[in-house]
Amino acid sequence: MYASAPLWEEFYRRLESKAQSLIDPATGRVAAEYVEDVPCPLCNSSSFSPRVLRDGFQYVTCTSCAFVYLNPQLTQHAVRDAYNDEDVRKFFFEQLLLPHVERDQRGEFTERASVLKSLMPEARPRLLDVGCAAGNFLMRAEEQGFIGEGLELNQLYIDYIAAHRNVKVHARLLEEMKYPAETFDVVTLWDVLEHLPKPVETLKEVGRVMRRGGILGLTTINHACINEALLKDRWRYYMPPDHVCSFTPALLDMLLKKCGFSVVRIEHHYMFEVLADHYASFLKPSAGAPAISNKIRKMLYLILASTSQAMFNTMRSGDLVTVYARKS
Repeated sequence: MYASAPLWEEFYRRLESKAQSLIDPATGRVAAEYVEDVPCPLCNSSSFSPRVLRDGFQYVTCTSCAFVYLNPQLTQHAVRDAYNDEDVRKFFFEQLLLPHVERDQRGEFTERASVLKSLMPEARPRLLDVGCAAGNFLMRAEEQGFIGEGLELNQLYIDYIAAHRNVKVHARLLEEMKYPAETFDVVTLWDVLEHLPKPVETLKEVGRVMRRGGILGLTTINHACINEALLKDRWRYYMPPDHVCSFTPALLDMLLKKCGFSVVRIEHHYMFEVLADHYASFLKPSAGAPAISNKIRKMLYLILASTSQAMFNTMRSGDLVTVYARKS
């Protein structure tokens, strides 16, 4: 992450620019023609209180269940015609995913596949990876004996998999696949839930296609963390309009129970770089500084990152959470 920090900054700058292009200068909010009001995706209540204003978009807190979600949200028409972010996706794919993210995730994905195998020890369990990107996790899972397939809508990823990787992927939504009931032993949604306007419906479909006793693995953002408390509207994971909702461990437990799952394991991941972007930018490499100075900065950065991650993970205050849940 340290080496690719400038690329991440450029990626987030491009996302913000896309979001801000939809703002009405007269109001400072996203133009009314692009959005629609929505009820709480978790409990369907229309009662909420404003939480954060970011790039002209408003995150709110449901006063009935405390769920945090984007309201109003982009209409499907706006997503298709106004919020055309192909250049942002291509930048992420070419500049970050392939050279940096996949390398950084290799060990992480191998560990997740190992955890799933320990929870589902049957020989050759069937696995579905929803939002599989370029198939990195599918490869790690198949190395550990899973029979995997994935779902992915980004055509850049689909084309790359077809040309370079021997994994089975469909360019369709989960609901469009019409899988028979109890098709899979394991379903994963890594960094997917926060993008879904209707997470309850998606998780119910996940439950339908999974056999009883099967395992769900997911990662998502957690606004009940130290970084959100310190940064508020500057917290990186308030990322409109891509991130339409945010969770806490308690909300995830409630949501998963509602969809027929029980949590068996939860892990917290504190992201030091989120806070460092605002309060420790002096530790980032400088093009004009002597090489020894940049080496010292990098060493201090990595020490602070590792110690803070260990501390806040223990305190269960991570920006991200990984959850494993069993279908009841």
